[in-house]
Amino acid sequence: MNSIKLLENNIINKIAAGEVVERPASVVKELMENSIDAGATSVTVEIAGGGIDLIKVTDNGKGIPENEVKTAFLRHATSKLRKIEDLDDILTLGFRGEALSSIAAVARVEMLTKTDNSELGTKIIINGGKVEKEESSAANTGTVFTVKNLFYNTPARRKFLKKAAVEGGYVSEAVQRIALGHPEVAVKYINNGNVVLQTSGNNDIKAAVLYIFGRSIAREMLNVNYSKSGYHVEGIIARPELSRGNRGYEYFFINGRYIKSSVVTEAIEDAYKGRLTIGKFPVFMLNMTVPSSTVDVNVHPTKLEVRFSDDSLIYDIMYDAVFKTLKDTNLIPNVGWDRDKKIKAEPIKQIKLDENNDDISYDSISYNDVPKRHTIVFADSKSKENAISKAIDKVYSDTKAKEIKILNNVLSDNAKKVVSDKKPFFDNYRIVGQIFGTYWIIEQSNSMYIIDQHAAHERALYEEFIEKFKSSSPSSQRLLQPIAVDLTEKEKVILEENKTLLEDFGFEIEEFGRGNYALKAVPYIFDSPGNVSFFTEIIDALEDKNIKSIYDTKEDAIATMSCKAAVKGNDRLSYSEAQALIQKILKLENPFSCPHGRPTVIEMTRYELEKKFKRIQD
Repeated sequence: MNSIKLLENNIINKIAAGEVVERPASVVKELMENSIDAGATSVTVEIAGGGIDLIKVTDNGKGIPENEVKTAFLRHATSKLRKIEDLDDILTLGFRGEALSSIAAVARVEMLTKTDNSELGTKIIINGGKVEKEESSAANTGTVFTVKNLFYNTPARRKFLKKAAVEGGYVSEAVQRIALGHPEVAVKYINNGNVVLQTSGNNDIKAAVLYIFGRSIAREMLNVNYSKSGYHVEGIIARPELSRGNRGYEYFFINGRYIKSSVVTEAIEDAYKGRLTIGKFPVFMLNMTVPSSTVDVNVHPTKLEVRFSDDSLIYDIMYDAVFKTLKDTNLIPNVGWDRDKKIKAEPIKQIKLDENNDDISYDSISYNDVPKRHTIVFADSKSKENAISKAIDKVYSDTKAKEIKILNNVLSDNAKKVVSDKKPFFDNYRIVGQIFGTYWIIEQSNSMYIIDQHAAHERALYEEFIEKFKSSSPSSQRLLQPIAVDLTEKEKVILEENKTLLEDFGFEIEEFGRGNYALKAVPYIFDSPGNVSFFTEIIDALEDKNIKSIYDTKEDAIATMSCKAAVKGNDRLSYSEAQALIQKILKLENPFSCPHGRPTVIEMTRYELEKKFKRIQD
């Protein structure tokens, strides 16, 4: 039998690196977070070979003092914690002191850093966790961190990496998350010499979205600003028509840290419920500022998961923040006659450099919405490295005026929408008539509105049924014979924690002998009594959902009932019936979509119509 002994430090560091450094994107994330924690207002990320060959992160932060440079690479060396109580009030992105040592253990690393009050900076070179050189060097204030040949000394880890293009995609996502979570920081991202992303750092989340995702998404975003119980939610959410087929555009941050939370996701998606078609997901970029000691970020090595002290409160805050924004906004989709125009491809800007002449010549320059791709072509392979940065800065300074103009237009468009959204969407309309026995044409101002009578009536009935059910407590029906319910130990805990809630729903539950339960009464809803399966459905839902009302578990049934009862297409309505329907939907909480997410009304402007008749030329 082998004796027990301590592992050597190099083995410990490689094991620790496996938890923190999964792939190049992990390195980029950790280094960018260190830059922001160091007070940087500008961060540049450069990669080659998907980040496997090269990662370079440059910032203008406060730098590291010369006497602390070696210490920074020791495991659990950090300036962000001093005592155990500090874990309860972490405002920085990093805090464990594992990143630098983990990265240095599995790569060839060079760091050049300088503080503002030092004349010279310090350069340190580490190879596989061993310091090879440390010396003074000329440097700008801040830190330049270069990582080469990632996982060169751990081939088992390296072979599990994907192709360079795929790993580069993961890096892009990591950079995007940082840029969206910290719009106050100017972020530049260069992949194999191409500028993929650059944000202005003007602390405007819409500007960051414009630079990253383009104008078509930025102009459809709505501002969110909501506070409750010491929590503050700020950011942007998209109009329902911008929904996506997956959750790839859901970005949530706690104090600027990107996290994933099922509680938050559920709350926001529930707030959109009835506004999105089935299978679609909302688009949002939201940051929550939380009071001290209400969230535990020390849950997982990647810091993607957190633990809230009160999940129910978080659900309520996120739901209310999003629901209120949607409720206060005119969500009628604007449509045109023609198919959506594709954005024209923009000729790539080519910048020629040689080592003897830093002047820049432009082969072909065209500007679309936002300059997102540029290719640098070197006349000589020995061109100076610093010319790269100069050339890129030159391109962006030349186009910045146009970027600002486009951004202002987008923000101005949204401001106009907010002003108009405060009025009722129909306040001075005229019913023109009905077409195809299904759609009603409404004229108001310079727009034509088309109402789907079935979808509109379905929404009106749905809200009527919901209000009717919620306005009165459900009656209970006593069972002739109590029914024993078999519950697991976990389900018993859920029942005990929610017993009052269940009794308010109309259930009567009695415990008999060693944690066994019997149903003595069930709620009477939908013109029939509930049953045991309905009770267990609610227990299951309570395990992973925040349920405020018994009707939250029956929304699908209520929506189906509304659909069946609503007037159908091809059912002829009289003028007075149409007038009554329009008046009814005017008073609804969410008049713009049916319970299944289809639009109830669409808008076509006079401008679009006159374009079709060639009265207006594009």
